Amino acid sequence: MKRSIALITLALALAACGLSQPTASSTVEVGSVALATASAMIDTGGGRPAEGQIAPDFSYTMADGSVHRLSELRGKRVLVNFWATWCVPCRDEMPELQQVASENRESLVVLAVNRNEAPSAIAKFGNEIGVTFPMIANIAGDIGDRYGATSLPTTYFINRDGSISSKQLGALSPTLLAKHLGSLR
Repeated sequence: MKRSIALITLALALAACGLSQPTASSTVEVGSVALATASAMIDTGGGRPAEGQIAPDFSYTMADGSVHRLSELRGKRVLVNFWATWCVPCRDEMPELQQVASENRESLVVLAVNRNEAPSAIAKFGNEIGVTFPMIANIAGDIGDRYGATSLPTTYFINRDGSISSKQLGALSPTLLAKHLGSLR
């Protein structure tokens, strides 16, 4: 009987510890960055997505608590960039992505999905660079895994109908970026 009570007490204590952890959004100083502090794959199907296929859906929760999905952006052209703060080519292309996002606010949505880093590191980087488009923390890495983004940066260009127009492995030069954007429907 004492053993059962001890096990129940231990189980309740462990459950209480899990409930008392602060959420990422309550502990991150985001500054002026549009930071999604949490994200998850919705479409967990198999295989890497290919050109012409519908982009696998994922959700992201902004620091203000609002939840969004990639599929909600149908009707708009979307650029999904997989990156990390330690990745030099990722850092180098970020100002170019910011410029494209600023110049095409009405016709293009840029989403930067970070691979496996804490929201605080992402917010610090975004504020240093001056990024205004959503920067999405994906600590689990499940979104990048589903998209096959094992090398960084990797960028997907998604048409208004939600289908993948093209994919770019490696850094985007202004010429490559213009080429991919020009092919979006």
